[in-house]
Amino acid sequence: MITLYSLKQSRSQRIVWLLAELGVPFEVKSFERESVTRLAPPIFKTLHPLGKAPILTDDDFVLAESAAIVEYLIAKYGNGQLIPSKNTQEYYRYLQWLHYAEGSIMPAIVQKMLATDGAKLDHFNSQVALHLDYVEQHLRDRKWFCGEQLTGADIMMSFPLQVAMFLLPEETYPNIARFVEQVEHHPSYQKAIEKVGHLDLHLL
Repeated sequence: MITLYSLKQSRSQRIVWLLAELGVPFEVKSFERESVTRLAPPIFKTLHPLGKAPILTDDDFVLAESAAIVEYLIAKYGNGQLIPSKNTQEYYRYLQWLHYAEGSIMPAIVQKMLATDGAKLDHFNSQVALHLDYVEQHLRDRKWFCGEQLTGADIMMSFPLQVAMFLLPEETYPNIARFVEQVEHHPSYQKAIEKVGHLDLHLL
């Protein structure tokens, strides 16, 4: 049995979306952040040494890190869907976007959100703009990140781009805004919402 341990109103929602898309039975155990630290509660350290969300258990197998969880679930339960054919250029581009979400664009967005010093804020604003311009151009002639079909890369990229469109005017990045809209109207995303509730970015 698959169990996802997640924080409410967090990027863990992506894994719920993926599980809904895969159509496999699963359980979600959602927790509030600690009120002072905003970190995961102590139960997470009983599951994994780092004590961070999300954590996935599949029977006695325990896995952390969103991108690793996405790769695992697609490999085990995807039946060849949600991923380009391996050992192709499309597959390696897919891996780039899959890991770019947490390795590049999300850190830049978080730094922008936390910056208070004017000079640092200007720097982080320019870094976010660099990333969003890159993504905007990539999506110019693509429905999804790897073409016409939904993949794990789209699921990973959904959260940082939802946050970006919450922080910035949609008209500045019409292709990203279109991507976020189609994510939020996707049938399996809607199933995920039914299970864990809407993502309220005001609560981040």
